[in-house]
Amino acid sequence: MSKIKELGEFGLIHRLSSRLKFHAPDSVLGIGDDCAVYPVKSGTYEVISTDALVEDIHFKLSTTTPEALGRKALSVSLSDIAAMGGTPKRVLVTLGIPKKISVSFLDKLYSGFNEICNRYKVELAGGDTVFSPKCFFINVSVIGEAKRVFTRRGAKPGDLIFVTGTLGDSSLGMKLLSKKGNHKFLTGRHLDPTPRVHEAGILARSRINITSMIDISDGLVQDLYHICKASKVGARIYEDWLPQSPEFSRFCNGNAIAPLPHLLNGGEDYELLFTLPADGVKNLNRQFLKAKVLVTQIGEITLRSKKVSLEMRDGATKTLPESEGFNHF
Repeated sequence: MSKIKELGEFGLIHRLSSRLKFHAPDSVLGIGDDCAVYPVKSGTYEVISTDALVEDIHFKLSTTTPEALGRKALSVSLSDIAAMGGTPKRVLVTLGIPKKISVSFLDKLYSGFNEICNRYKVELAGGDTVFSPKCFFINVSVIGEAKRVFTRRGAKPGDLIFVTGTLGDSSLGMKLLSKKGNHKFLTGRHLDPTPRVHEAGILARSRINITSMIDISDGLVQDLYHICKASKVGARIYEDWLPQSPEFSRFCNGNAIAPLPHLLNGGEDYELLFTLPADGVKNLNRQFLKAKVLVTQIGEITLRSKKVSLEMRDGATKTLPESEGFNHF
């Protein structure tokens, strides 16, 4: 009998989902992407996702404020909607509350929820509260709408790979928190991420042929592998092309920290990772320049099925393992 640790998070999901026999005939997408997708009216799809944050796995009460925790809990779920090209509309929140949590803490947590709801015009429409015997947990379900739906399937050899924003900040910020380091920008990127809802809207409203997309939650390489597996392609990325924030670069250089592990496998950047044909790049750059948003090409899709390779700064190329990103088990 297989153990959960041997299966891993994604092996477990595949094992359990493969045994489900009923599939609604109008579902466009079920298990296997960032959101489930189904039509609600002509030309419009509903996209729905759920995420859990568990104390001492996703956050520590000693290193975050309840307001920041509330913002992050909603933001990571809104990021899933953005990854599909959708606009979030409503969220449902379930709280597992142990005895140590005070009413004042929950008031501040909901202040964080309210801030994100107001910022992205999302209604907190309901949920549930239950007693939890030990740890505090938050589960968020989010419902959105999309005119165009972007999935992990569809990347083709020759497509170019892009990311929004910068990589590695959240991972380095988490490392600093664990060592009680103080760097406001980097720790803030981990504790208070920005879902790329606006950027996803730019892509959805454009005429750019986005062939695949995902948000970076488990690490650049692991999430790029999700695209490669779903699209039955490979990918090549370049060390010199991976975008770094000035704060990330300065801290790594000043403290003799190797940046590459954070850039490749750090996770929780919540940037958009997407592919498109070369003839769409000019339009892409024009759209993002107008919006004053950073977008960077980091590689291209290849024929080498389901493999991701990295071209190093010295010209050497190596195949990257997919298992070094975040895995719950």
